[in-house]
Amino acid sequence: MKPTNLCYLLILLSFGSCISPRSYYMSPMDINSLPYHTLPNTTDSQRAATYASLSIHAGGSNQTVKDGVSGMRGDIHRAYRFGNFQAYYGGGISLGNYHLHESDHTAYNYSTMSDTTYHFPTSDKFFGSYGFGGGINLVIPFAGGRGEWRVIGFETSFQKEFGDYVKFRKQLRDSAYDILATYGQIFTVGGTTELVGISRHGTEIGYKVALGSVLFPKGSYLGPESDFHPYYMSHTLHVTKRKVTGFMQFNIGAHALSLQFGVNYNLSKKSGM
Repeated sequence: MKPTNLCYLLILLSFGSCISPRSYYMSPMDINSLPYHTLPNTTDSQRAATYASLSIHAGGSNQTVKDGVSGMRGDIHRAYRFGNFQAYYGGGISLGNYHLHESDHTAYNYSTMSDTTYHFPTSDKFFGSYGFGGGINLVIPFAGGRGEWRVIGFETSFQKEFGDYVKFRKQLRDSAYDILATYGQIFTVGGTTELVGISRHGTEIGYKVALGSVLFPKGSYLGPESDFHPYYMSHTLHVTKRKVTGFMQFNIGAHALSLQFGVNYNLSKKSGM
């Protein structure tokens, strides 16, 4: 067998054994800034409510999501319904761990016309963030009070990242990486749609889809593949019974994914059920 044919065969068998490894160091907050927020529905006697929430998430980042990312988040938000609209605002804090996979990277110095190889052993990097977010929906109720379609919504968040991992990204040479996110302030904007059904016993079951983009200061998204703009997409299943909402959220982004589980609790005196 010819050497070139052998290389092609190995590519098919190992998905890239003849291709140099890629490196994408993203912010974990790109896709984990907006967990699900419970809202009063159009048949709810409660027009406004305050909710506290706690969630955990686990997933991966970098090429083939080889770097493990895990964390937890606490939030509190205020939600309203008025006419055919719903809105909320609130804030929270996240804490987590980024498991850096062992890797070698080579940077080319054009002034000296030489290569420099960097070796990073396996390590764990602490990360955290704090910030706020909000959103608004246009709602169409179903006949008989059996649910509603939150036809179109807008959501946004601002997060300030801190910890070892963002410091690590800022000290790297961008010429050695395909994408390097050095920003520590994450601003997201997105659109949503959501279906909510209500059973005869008052239990709410819903499904929400969100798609948005990550904005950042100019010059803080580096590397030869940095024209690939970061984004987030989430799919959420949620169930509400009286004051408690449980949710499972699958988040997808640029070279990153996570699975998030959480609970929202209605702190207001009336549950509206």
